[in-house]
Amino acid sequence: MRTSWRVFLTCWIAYCAFWTPYIVREHFPAITLARSGTLNVQPFLGWIPDIFESPRDGAFINNNPGASITGAIPLFLAGPILNRVEAWNRTLPQPPLQDVDEGVFRRTVAEDRQYYFLLVVFLTVALVMAPATSATAAYLCSRLMEAGVSASAAAIAALLYGLATPVFFRAGLLNQNLLVADAGFTILLLLWDPMDRPLRAGRAAIAGLLAGYSVLCDYSGVVVVAVTFLYVGLRRGVRSGEQRPASRIKLYLAFAAGLAPLVAALWIYQGWAFGSFYRPSQHFMQPTAPTSHGYRGFDWPSPALVWANFVDPRFGLFAYCPLLLLGFAAPFVRRVRYRIPSREMIVFFTYFVLFVLFCAANQYSWLQPATGFRYLVPVVPVLTLLALQTAQALPRTLQWLLALAAFAQSLVIAAAHENDIRLALGTLWQRHFEFVWAIRLRQAGAPVSWVWSATAWLLPAVAALILWAKWPRNKRASADC
Repeated sequence: MRTSWRVFLTCWIAYCAFWTPYIVREHFPAITLARSGTLNVQPFLGWIPDIFESPRDGAFINNNPGASITGAIPLFLAGPILNRVEAWNRTLPQPPLQDVDEGVFRRTVAEDRQYYFLLVVFLTVALVMAPATSATAAYLCSRLMEAGVSASAAAIAALLYGLATPVFFRAGLLNQNLLVADAGFTILLLLWDPMDRPLRAGRAAIAGLLAGYSVLCDYSGVVVVAVTFLYVGLRRGVRSGEQRPASRIKLYLAFAAGLAPLVAALWIYQGWAFGSFYRPSQHFMQPTAPTSHGYRGFDWPSPALVWANFVDPRFGLFAYCPLLLLGFAAPFVRRVRYRIPSREMIVFFTYFVLFVLFCAANQYSWLQPATGFRYLVPVVPVLTLLALQTAQALPRTLQWLLALAAFAQSLVIAAAHENDIRLALGTLWQRHFEFVWAIRLRQAGAPVSWVWSATAWLLPAVAALILWAKWPRNKRASADC
């Protein structure tokens, strides 16, 4: 397992070094849950448009609470430290507000709470987003090696997924879309068996639990539920011959048992917060221009939105990572060493198509220019594996050139955190390759110099050298895994 741990630590260090100091809607319920034991964010009403008054009592965010509940865990554990930082923050002289960016961060400075909120954001990255996404990459590495992929190839595939795709960009701040991606991809890896042995009920139950968590985070998780249901049925056990119907029923019952608790938790939350168990939070908020179509922003799939989700420079999947286009050639590539089985390839493309349709129907997708690529992030893992299969048919030199280009693009986008890739490199150059968090710390009043950003750039590189320098590069490397 050492190789998988190397993958985990490499990705985790990179995500922490490139964290993004943006306060998002999911932070507010996380704070109130950690401090007061409630998802009611009434104290923050008016801070952002995504917080609105409930028809019952209090105020809530316009999304499912899964990411906030997860983010509350490290905030609760670090409660004494956060309280001390907040008290210390109030003793400091206030920095000039004219030097602070507009928006939520300016309000935190005006209320002498800027360091408190910056620490909240960092903790939710370092202890939620970074470990969850790093663990997914490490699990990918482990499962590939179980399938007979060499340790070196498995590690490279996992690192390319974690650092050379838009996953790197999204791991920089708390968000539900990447948590759905982590849960959905983990399910696919968990249910797959390279020996095609019969699926056990325990794994089906864990898959159901993760699928329920994805719905608790976001309603796009229904796609995860649907594909998991399909895959559980397909994985009922081929090599052992035909099984009695009870075996399939047992798997579905185990899946349902895992799914039910967190779906029930979402219904209970909605009933408590809004007085309706089945109406989503978006039903009760004031609609905006894009979300006035259909039912609270959910309409028939729009071809224009499909195209924008693919190629719009501000949030398009293939604009952020053109290498993923290779995935569509995977079914036609035959003579390669490592090939995805036909059944799993069908599941992958089904997963992709259903997410594309869901996001094309979700008019909130038009709001992505404010945050960058996010809604289609759950399809990145499966497209990465499909693209890696296609890449095996290319000359070795071209493989490395494409991998380095994808990594360079991902690195620049993550560092700049610019929502338009056409501006990312120019933005970094103008900032002298300074991170956004360093700029925010300076605006908060901290004496931050270029050394801070230089250290953050060097830290992942030095860590990678230490982690991988003595890694065996021969056939015996598999024993090190």
